Amino acid sequence: MKKLALFSIFSILLIFSIQQISFGEDDTEEDRQKAVEEAHKKLKRQTTVSENEVEEVKKEKKIIEKPSELKKLLPTEKALEEITYRTIWKYINKESILDEEVGIEVMSALLKDITRIYDPIVDRYKVSTITIEIIKYDDKYEMEYYWDEITNVSIEKIFNNAYLIGSPTEDIDCMFNFSAEGAVTICKTDEYVIQSVIFDKYQEHYGYNKLKIGPKKFQLNQDEMTTRIVQEILKNIQKNENIENNFELYKILKSNKEIKEKNEMGKEIDETENKIKKEQDKNIVLDFEKDKKYGIQKFSCVKDDFGLITISGQFNNNGIKKDKVVLEILFLDYEQNIIFKNTANLLEIKEFETKRFLGNTKVEKSFSVCTIKVDN
Repeated sequence: MKKLALFSIFSILLIFSIQQISFGEDDTEEDRQKAVEEAHKKLKRQTTVSENEVEEVKKEKKIIEKPSELKKLLPTEKALEEITYRTIWKYINKESILDEEVGIEVMSALLKDITRIYDPIVDRYKVSTITIEIIKYDDKYEMEYYWDEITNVSIEKIFNNAYLIGSPTEDIDCMFNFSAEGAVTICKTDEYVIQSVIFDKYQEHYGYNKLKIGPKKFQLNQDEMTTRIVQEILKNIQKNENIENNFELYKILKSNKEIKEKNEMGKEIDETENKIKKEQDKNIVLDFEKDKKYGIQKFSCVKDDFGLITISGQFNNNGIKKDKVVLEILFLDYEQNIIFKNTANLLEIKEFETKRFLGNTKVEKSFSVCTIKVDN
């Protein structure tokens, strides 16, 4: 029954954790009366679930209560006293369950502010409480399914809509959110999900009624309890793994909105830079091609001692692709008469491509010069 109540409390907080803060006028006498009536109705609904029904659910899902090693990961009351500098919070319940089928173990704990006397008008003058849950899992898909079963908001959506996010290490992702009712901090690793939720309706432990934007917006510091509790649990986990860390979670968590905007801006900058670079590269090519001489270049015609003539050169194409270019080579005597003619074909020439050519021929008669031209 206690476990069911804890799940109900946690589900309610997850709902308000992704909503905007709202402020209202002071309650009237009629509003207070309605609040009392609603409180009694809620208590009545909660007490209609019998112990037998709870046991049936546990039996059906093969969930068993058992002593858990996860209990050692909870912050001690002495550690809580050091955080708050006096005795405020006391454990009133610790409970663990194990779902053997899916390999998920859950440790739940409830802390109560013992400096205040409990008021029977539950919803109107509720004593501040903190719920803690440590979930140890083997398979992340089973974990997601389990989470969806006990809440109506996916853990991915909770992180996406968080006010603050951050990563103490490469393997840990954390989020923080708040409303006028309290706050929630969640951290997840590849083996654990740790969450701490505070109900602090009258802002007795922290100013959760701040705005999310503007000069007077919410500021996180070392006195916020949910981040401190999750931080202690993470450090206890790392101690078990022989890892020492002295991080302060409240310093690591940063504005989710600003991070998203920065990432978006970074993408836009990268896209703009890529666009500029492509344009610059294009201009460089165009400038190069503008200075480039088209047609036949570096042509030579050399005869060796054995009468073999080596013909070489290159053809610089313009911006029009050509399937074939016919080169006509002419050999002239001293009177500039053609004594020999030869042709060569250059095939499949792309835009602005340079095609080199090299060949040999023999001319029996003596020649003065040889020339080349493109025969279109």
